[in-house]
Amino acid sequence: MPGDAAMEEYLGRVRGLRITAEEYLPPDALTEVDTLIEHGEPAEGVCSLAWALHNAEVAPPDWMLQAIQDLTRGIVDRVHMPPSPPETTS
Repeated sequence: MPGDAAMEEYLGRVRGLRITAEEYLPPDALTEVDTLIEHGEPAEGVCSLAWALHNAEVAPPDWMLQAIQDLTRGIVDRVHMPPSPPETTS
C-alpha cells in the first residue's frame, strides 16, 4: 500500500488535472468529477473526467490524455473508461 506522501502526491495530481479541465469543460460537466474526488474516489473522478471530455467531444492536449491514463492505470478497469480518446489538437 502506498505511503501517505505518495497518496497526497497522487491526489495533488488528480486535483491539478481537474483544475486544468476547467479550460475544456463547463462547470456542470465537472460536478460528478468533484463529488468523486472529494468523497475519496479520485481515480473514479478521473474516469468521470475522461467520460466528460469524451461525451463533450473535446480535444484536449496529449499530455492531458496521458495524465488520465497514468492516474487510472491499475486502479480503474479499462472497460469503464471511454472506448477511445478523442482526437487531440497536439
